Amino acid sequence: MRRETAIILVLIGIVLLPMWGIALASGGNSFHEIAIQTGEGVSLAPTGQFVTMPTEISVYAAGIVSWLALFGLVGLLYAQLRYAHNVGRRGEPIVPDEGESLPHVPSFLETAHRRVVAYYPADAGLRGVWLVGLFTFLSVVFAALFAGEAFGLSRSQFLGFYGGLLAFSLSETVLMYYTHFMPTIEVAEDRDH
Repeated sequence: MRRETAIILVLIGIVLLPMWGIALASGGNSFHEIAIQTGEGVSLAPTGQFVTMPTEISVYAAGIVSWLALFGLVGLLYAQLRYAHNVGRRGEPIVPDEGESLPHVPSFLETAHRRVVAYYPADAGLRGVWLVGLFTFLSVVFAALFAGEAFGLSRSQFLGFYGGLLAFSLSETVLMYYTHFMPTIEVAEDRDH
């Protein structure tokens, strides 16, 4: 598994390094400076930031950053799926005998051409309760911070940061509930090909 990950990272580097070199060498910028209204009577602060950022970024560098963010999101999704797979199939599966059906399994899963191969009961342990509770709490916190920022100073960097963390904590809440409180069922189907 580590070998495949290393190969993927090398391929990403081979693609992105020349693009980054072209972005740095191209110079120039297609953006124009926009006057921002400032003063005591203005409640908006779109340039308010907690991380020092350049005031301008070229379209080429923005493309590279977008690709890096996309690859990071795909890697995060892969890690989440591996976690759900490993935790959901951690215990011993219940394997039905030929012609026998399992209790607590919906009847539509077993038909003339489909049968249940393995049934992994839900873990439903205290660890799952704590994880779901933690990410639910974080979702509420980041929703409040996002709403406070949107109805207050509306600093764009803070809006993006809080919005991203809100989306992440919501997705993790769903993932933790699915992983720890839903059974994993494997089925086999007869196919024509």
